[in-house]
Amino acid sequence: MSIEALKLPKRYKLVILYLIIAILLPFIIPSIYILHVLILAHLYVIYATSWDILTGYTGQLNLGHAMFFGLSAYVVGITNTMLNFPLTLSILIGIASAFLLSLVVGIPCLRLRGPYLAITTFSFSWVLFLLASSAMIWLSGGEEGIRGINTLLVGTRPNYYLSLFVMLLIVFFLYKIANSDLGLMLKAIKEDEDAALACGVDTTRYKLLAFIISGTLAGVAGAFYAQYMRIVTTDVVSLELSASAIAFSLVGGIGTIIGPAIGAYILTILFEGFAWLADYRVFVYNLIIVLFVLFLPGGIVSLRESLIEKRRRVSEHEG
Repeated sequence: MSIEALKLPKRYKLVILYLIIAILLPFIIPSIYILHVLILAHLYVIYATSWDILTGYTGQLNLGHAMFFGLSAYVVGITNTMLNFPLTLSILIGIASAFLLSLVVGIPCLRLRGPYLAITTFSFSWVLFLLASSAMIWLSGGEEGIRGINTLLVGTRPNYYLSLFVMLLIVFFLYKIANSDLGLMLKAIKEDEDAALACGVDTTRYKLLAFIISGTLAGVAGAFYAQYMRIVTTDVVSLELSASAIAFSLVGGIGTIIGPAIGAYILTILFEGFAWLADYRVFVYNLIIVLFVLFLPGGIVSLRESLIEKRRRVSEHEG
């Protein structure tokens, strides 16, 4: 029976098709480099969608999302290499550290909105970067980073399937949240926080919950990044990584969960694909993002709505 023969909504058919391709891909294209790029794409999908559940759904602009990713990665590296903790325990502690940081950052940020919140999250992330790059080199390793981290699975193909499984699990979790009553509450806060508050919505509670979910899941991405790459450097807390979360979401479509996931896939693959351009690849990469913002501000997912609207107009015209 073909996928077309199944009586399922089109979006489910696309998901099934994606799963089939993703599972078979390592056998169809057994290139270690391509699988490596896809592993990074899977981890960045987690990172991008975790940013989207906060900013895309509550409108709370987070300009320092890398702090959750980076702290978790560093904690995994430190506990595993310096304290000789088992890797599984190190990963759990790394994710827990991202959870705690989301509380530390989220609680004081609850009263902030707009640019004030953006500046505050940026400042927290910048402080963490300074600590890792200069103030606490004895712990972070500075530019050299922390090396020799253990890995859960040996080999690119096993890590590909592990990253695919974790990514699918988290994207499904966030998608269910986005389409639940909780998602409606978060959207209400984004549309008009004062109106939501007047209607009895506990905006403080829901914003903090979104902050915790967002930060903790970014920590999941950081923890698995550390165990896969086996090295953690200041790149994991850089401002460029925080900006990447925004770029992924802009290209894919903010406030959709699926959009940032698509954006993370595309931009990660493109960035690695442009490696042959050497120093010019950053320019080309950023140019593509600018073109998306200018000519497709709703992101890739908005193409579907555009096609539906165009078909509707054609049908009305023919009618």
